[in-house]
Amino acid sequence: MNVKALKLRLLFSFGDVFHLTLAFLLAYRITFFSLDISDKYLFLLVIVNLSWLLLGFFFGLFDYERASRFELVLSNLLKAVIVHALITSTLLFSLKTNSFSYDHLYYTFGLSYLILFVWRIFSVFFIKKYRRLGYNYKEIVIVGAAEKSTQLAQFFLNNEHGYKLQAFFYSKSSNKKLSCPCFHIDELEEFCENNRVEEIYYSDSIYDETLLMSIIKFCDDNMIRLKITPDFSSFKQRKINIDLYGAIPVITLRDEPLQDEFNRFIKRVFDIIFSLFVIVFILSWLTPIVALIIKLTSEGPVFFVQRRSGLDNKEFNCYKFRTMSLNRLSDVRQAYKDDPRITKFGRFLRRTSIDEMPQFFNTLIGNMSVVGPRPHMLKHTKSYSEIIDGYMVRQLVFPGITGAAQAYGFRGETRNVKDMEDRVKYDVWYIENWSLLLDIKLISLTIINLFKTQENAV
Repeated sequence: MNVKALKLRLLFSFGDVFHLTLAFLLAYRITFFSLDISDKYLFLLVIVNLSWLLLGFFFGLFDYERASRFELVLSNLLKAVIVHALITSTLLFSLKTNSFSYDHLYYTFGLSYLILFVWRIFSVFFIKKYRRLGYNYKEIVIVGAAEKSTQLAQFFLNNEHGYKLQAFFYSKSSNKKLSCPCFHIDELEEFCENNRVEEIYYSDSIYDETLLMSIIKFCDDNMIRLKITPDFSSFKQRKINIDLYGAIPVITLRDEPLQDEFNRFIKRVFDIIFSLFVIVFILSWLTPIVALIIKLTSEGPVFFVQRRSGLDNKEFNCYKFRTMSLNRLSDVRQAYKDDPRITKFGRFLRRTSIDEMPQFFNTLIGNMSVVGPRPHMLKHTKSYSEIIDGYMVRQLVFPGITGAAQAYGFRGETRNVKDMEDRVKYDVWYIENWSLLLDIKLISLTIINLFKTQENAV
């Protein structure tokens, strides 16, 4: 670990301890109207801080990687918060001590976690701002001529990640238009020796063994870290992950956070809590009202039940409020703009997405999630899977009431294959980048979209 990374780790760890201690003292003051802390509560404070530090190192809370997504930082913090509360509570019960005030414990947990979230958000934005001003950066250069190297350069030129791209080196003629100097590969060694380069990113052909081995030797001799970015552009819509099985590198063509048992547990708990909240506080009074209006305005049942494709492409019954008059095409033909099958009240239900609300029962049952790729009719799953690459990747997770595609504006009728391809890209991106914070973000965007005019809604 270099000095810069160590300073950041110390900043986060000392900052967390300071804010935990502050929350503990505030809770003590609120509970006992005093700051004269007894020995047993000082012992409790030590337990709270030490257990948090251990969890912090375990979850990587103090290792703010330069390319980390903001949602991932907060997601790891949320995991640590849950485990910390469980560990601390379990430890106190195991000690069989009833001498601690439960009110103080509740205040401590509540205040400390709230303060930690605010502190982490502030610190992440502070670091990004600090880096934009030109501090805490790494001096790097790129070697390459492929399109991948240009994309990499554009990423590094975004100063918030803490990289200072000093130069771009090419082995063949280059027409790169970048806001950094471009040189021939022959000038690489002299440039690195004169400019304190810390890392070289090699994005050229890995089959040019002579060039690659010479750069490896140069880096080893000059204590420069070499990072190779192979071109995986042929693997479309994939987030490549490389693991080591012993000393053997193994490439996984898709990194899926929801393959982790703990992540699936967290997502399921969130789904149960969120769906129960909606069912108890919204559907309990909304369903009778919607049911009455549906019955008064059209003939047929209140609920529309349709077989759809779910996890692992297994079929399940998807529930909706009925928005169409009874017809024989409901299982084969998608709703379209000005569809005469849609009732007047049904059109309102569709535009406000109220028709999807019964799917919270699907979520509670366990064949859907609050957030995930939208479930499609069986006919559409079969037909689109035959013409769109990667379409069936959507079936690797539970379908959702809302999803990334819907949150970012892709909803309603799919008029052509391109519309569905765009949705699939968002769905695959969601599967490869899932976090609890991302779910919350997509739910928030969906709610905001309900108050906007959406042209594609039918």
